[in-house]
Amino acid sequence: MAKKALEGLKVLDIGNIIAGPWCSTIMADFGAEVIKVEMPGSGDMIRSMGRIKDMWYTVENRNKKNITLNLKTEYGKKILTELIQKVDILVENFRPGAFDRMGFTWEKLHKINPRLIYVAASGYGRTGPEAHKPGFDRVGLAKGGFLEVTGEAGGPPIKPGLSVADFYTALFGCVGAMFAIYNRDIVGAGEGQMIDACLAESALRIQECILTEYSYDGTIRTRIGNGTMVTVPSGHFLTKDNKYLVLSVSGDKLFKVFADACGMPELAENPKYSTGPLRTKHREEINDIAKDWISKHTIAECLEAFGDDIPCGKVNNVADIMIDEQYNFRNDIIDVVTKQFGTIKMQNVTPKMSGTPGEVEWAGMPLGTFNEEIYGALGYSKEEITDLAEKGII
Repeated sequence: MAKKALEGLKVLDIGNIIAGPWCSTIMADFGAEVIKVEMPGSGDMIRSMGRIKDMWYTVENRNKKNITLNLKTEYGKKILTELIQKVDILVENFRPGAFDRMGFTWEKLHKINPRLIYVAASGYGRTGPEAHKPGFDRVGLAKGGFLEVTGEAGGPPIKPGLSVADFYTALFGCVGAMFAIYNRDIVGAGEGQMIDACLAESALRIQECILTEYSYDGTIRTRIGNGTMVTVPSGHFLTKDNKYLVLSVSGDKLFKVFADACGMPELAENPKYSTGPLRTKHREEINDIAKDWISKHTIAECLEAFGDDIPCGKVNNVADIMIDEQYNFRNDIIDVVTKQFGTIKMQNVTPKMSGTPGEVEWAGMPLGTFNEEIYGALGYSKEEITDLAEKGII
């Protein structure tokens, strides 16, 4: 049986909700042994978030060995130190300064385990005049300019329906950790380093060339709705049967294909629409033409007319996703057995790797499931583990 991509890598996750924990979930999906530390009694805050208690936790903390440990106690800090000595990566997303005040500065961590790679996720980063502020997904998106370009023209900024900055920060943190592992073990540096990832910078980094445009000619890009300045026509168009079609037509060749598909070849012959810059100039008229044609056809008719050459598709809800042929063919949605909810469905591992694929071995477990295994491996007897639990340390 082939080894997993991160087999042998040991990770300690002491974070909450998404930006920290999902970073280690990615590693767990690909074979790293991840020990997830939670507060006794309450656990990770994500357990109580969402419509159904613990359900979000089962997805975002799968494949982890979750234990309870009270880091507010001196003995809890002693046990944490023992765990830190045995891992390759430590992930946390406390407010900057909180972990330091517990006695775990980067200098202390590096002394405890010189090979440790420390991923610290926060709102604004660990340095600078705003480093001390609390950070949440929405605030990171606002700080990084993401919200300024999201929404209808003339309307208020619109928050995406998902925690974009949190998930991107987790990804950047994971990428940084992999770079650091390569530097430590392959380049041969031999020691760890700190990865400082934050919501504000994650949102900033995905801003395409918006900053560059402004520095070049002072243009401030703002909200223009569902269309773009790059592809025309483009947007989310309501069909005759009350479904939304996404459409994105780029380049002269595709515009002609679009015009022919709509039975209006004269559009491609119109001098006003003959080039990309001209179509951008007249994008509202072209989008209105697309809107009118699409409104008179069903989603199936639109998809058939535009075929495989024009980028388009139906806006899927979760019920659509569950029966989507592409996702089913690629086994992107899997059944996972859980202790609390029975067999449930969740997203499979991404990305797909041909030689060392990831795997969902188990869902996020009830609080403290792996206490006996992890603390036993540290040398604690069953009696000592019971005593620690009774004292509220674990």
